[in-house]
Amino acid sequence: MQLPDISLFEGLSPPVRGALENAASTRTLLPGQVLFSEGEMPADLCILLSGRLEIVKRVRGAIAEHRIHEVSAGEPVGEIAFFDRQARSATVRAMEPSNVLVLPFDAIASSALVVKRLGTQMASRLRVSSEEELEHAQRRASMGMLIVKIITLLCGYALLLAALPGLDLGSTSTTYVSLPIIAAFGLGAWRFIRSAGYPMSAFGLGLRNLASSLLESVVLTGPFCAVIVGLKWIAMKVHAPWRDLPLFERTDWREHLVEPAVVKLLAIYLVSSAVQELIVRSALQASLEEFLVGPRKRLVTLLVCALMFSVNHLHMSFVFAAFTFVPGIFWGWLFSRRRHLIGPVLSHFVVGAFVFFVLGMSLP
Repeated sequence: MQLPDISLFEGLSPPVRGALENAASTRTLLPGQVLFSEGEMPADLCILLSGRLEIVKRVRGAIAEHRIHEVSAGEPVGEIAFFDRQARSATVRAMEPSNVLVLPFDAIASSALVVKRLGTQMASRLRVSSEEELEHAQRRASMGMLIVKIITLLCGYALLLAALPGLDLGSTSTTYVSLPIIAAFGLGAWRFIRSAGYPMSAFGLGLRNLASSLLESVVLTGPFCAVIVGLKWIAMKVHAPWRDLPLFERTDWREHLVEPAVVKLLAIYLVSSAVQELIVRSALQASLEEFLVGPRKRLVTLLVCALMFSVNHLHMSFVFAAFTFVPGIFWGWLFSRRRHLIGPVLSHFVVGAFVFFVLGMSLP
């Protein structure tokens, strides 16, 4: 078996190279097939010739696994076990069709130059690993602070809602309770984004994916408004108190759009939509998608962020807050697909304006 042309085998004498080639063998792995498992006793060093491998490690006391590294062509696998001869510390599995060169430990030990280069490569990996661990620690600390801020603000929001009935501030006062709350959330979200140490594109800000996010929002928001109309129609059919409601409460919306008061309300709502999406998408959803692991992390993130969005509308009514869960899922899906804030903000504004100024929300 001919050795690959990589730095590990450069400059070997013909006898040493010939001995290694005689001892070498190859393995072909299909996607998902295990090269070796955590806990196995080692006997070989492996070098990836083509394809891609993932290194995963089990959570102690559980069956869950976490990917800790990806192996590219030309990289060795299992060099730690070569030096300490202890059980494999992780499982290595193919991510795509892969070819692997297998060299017995005894054959490698006969070449001092190969052993030295293995040690050098392992030291280089440890340096990279320490930087990755630092990045992970920073991300974990940032997420911890975000969670603390969200819990604190939610508690304050709940206390304000509980205090409103005894304050006698008028029937419309609850509408304005959300404004300082949203402002506080928005300020906290922006400070978190600025201090997280990641590029703005990681939070859906900047120019990357702006055009595709905008286009997708324009194409899909109209059909989603039709879905909302359908949901209201179904609710009117199955819920007796709503059966006499008009499907569209405000058919004269075109005339009202030119009124200064309506224009002012729309401008305020546009800013409010942008701030809400900055909080829920850029700060919370983007962070959770990076922080969580597992095959269902996107679904969990969408549900948590939609709940967060619903809670932020409890000042209007429980029914309205419950209904906002559906568009919360939709806007979270838009953000997850393109990772840019412009699409959810535009869709949020258009859908909200349609609901308030055309469809109507006078539900008994």
